[in-house]
Amino acid sequence: MTRLTIAYANHRPETLPLCQPLMEKHRRIILEEPPHPLFSKMIRGQVSTEDYLLDQDLEYPAFSQQQCRMLQRFFLDERELLQIEPFVEHLIEVQEFFAEGNGPADLDKSTIHYQVYLSEKEATRTLIDFYQAVRGDDFHQIIESVKNFAWADAKRFTLRDRLRAQAIIDNLGDEQPTCVEAGPMHLLLYQNLRTLVPPGWSLKPVFVEHLGLRQLGLTSGLYGPGDQLTVHCLFKRQIKAELANLLGARTLVFMKIVRKDEYSGQNGPFPHLRDEAQAAALVNQLSFEQCRQLFWKIRDQSEETATGLVREHISDTPAKPFP
Repeated sequence: MTRLTIAYANHRPETLPLCQPLMEKHRRIILEEPPHPLFSKMIRGQVSTEDYLLDQDLEYPAFSQQQCRMLQRFFLDERELLQIEPFVEHLIEVQEFFAEGNGPADLDKSTIHYQVYLSEKEATRTLIDFYQAVRGDDFHQIIESVKNFAWADAKRFTLRDRLRAQAIIDNLGDEQPTCVEAGPMHLLLYQNLRTLVPPGWSLKPVFVEHLGLRQLGLTSGLYGPGDQLTVHCLFKRQIKAELANLLGARTLVFMKIVRKDEYSGQNGPFPHLRDEAQAAALVNQLSFEQCRQLFWKIRDQSEETATGLVREHISDTPAKPFP
């Protein structure tokens, strides 16, 4: 059997040392990104990583730099490197189509481009609705906006993973052990690949950051409350309204106390993973009413101040477990 492994991990510098040994067991690496015209020259060292990354919108620049150096080493070791993310590729093409003076009405409704456009439009709309609601004073409306975005985001993930799974299968070629890079929210990628993988291949998902959690002595923390809500939506699970509202309320607090920018320098092992696990552990102690009370206090505070207020609130009024 030929191995087809999904390496689930966030795009952060701390995950690369965990991903590298896993990827080294495979001869083909499929990256979670659309094709870039300078990629081939970058991995050959003909273009600097700085020039290659110059026009890219990078959430974690240090990760991208370090990953490029790792890919250059993989290329020297004669590994096949592929960039496959058709949803983003189609989205870029739609944006270029609009930049040429066309509009949504000019898109052919029978095409994948139109499906991608609608999916991205709905996710963006619900995100904007959330940004508007979160500045208001109606907590119920804010919670509804969180849940609406979770559903729209799940629909976007569903389309992304369906398109990517088919593209991966189309590019397997000869039977070389293959490792697929994927973010932890792309759970439907595994479901889709499982139905498409040809005979002679074995499919295995590996959640790389579980290794980091174990090294930190933690048993959970990979998915915060917002991600948990989205996962329920991904699999169309029927959950009680009280639980959905609680996850939405905890998401509001979680977003205020978790670090959003990239850690740099000496921050100990797995700083992002540790920070998110600690934030999740805090908010998981909160009831819906405690989240509501805290939200108004921390909405305009810094991460550090908000975290202190949450800790103080928990120590003063311990939460009852959710039934």
